[in-house]
Amino acid sequence: MYYQIIKANKEEIGLVWQFVCARPQVEYIYLPCPIEPLKDKIIKDFPEVKKEARRIPGDIAQQIAQLYSGSKINFDHSLLNFAKLTKFSALVLKQTGKIPQGKVDTYSGLAAKIGSPGAARAVGTVLANNPFPIAIPCHRVVRSDGSLGGFGGGILMKKELLNKEGVMLDKKNRVAAKWF
Repeated sequence: MYYQIIKANKEEIGLVWQFVCARPQVEYIYLPCPIEPLKDKIIKDFPEVKKEARRIPGDIAQQIAQLYSGSKINFDHSLLNFAKLTKFSALVLKQTGKIPQGKVDTYSGLAAKIGSPGAARAVGTVLANNPFPIAIPCHRVVRSDGSLGGFGGGILMKKELLNKEGVMLDKKNRVAAKWF
């Protein structure tokens, strides 16, 4: 297992990856964190990771940095390793990956789309533990009233990511219906 620190503007994103069947697979994406150096956090969370950074093959790192910057690209979700997730979690994350840039969906809307109406809280729990933020855009999921809900990188980062994608908030920090 390997890691890479990706430069995205003036921030850093952590990436843990490994080869699965001779193909690079992303295991985990770390959002920028001002509190603790990413390398230290990665090594603490993934003790089996090699201590020296190694670039992931191809343009995967560049694509993740572009997504973080708000660029409109089609990221290949088959590069993400869903194997360690529950069936429900994988279903939620794959459905979240279908939300286009410049749009949002709700926790309850996602629950209905995966055939589990009434499981909005369970969807929220899955998204709170999303191992692939940015690549699986959990920042595009909001509450039914348009308020932001939570986000692993904090509400300010969620607002910034949505703004980079053209989604604007009103004075009450809610997403208007036209973005759904």
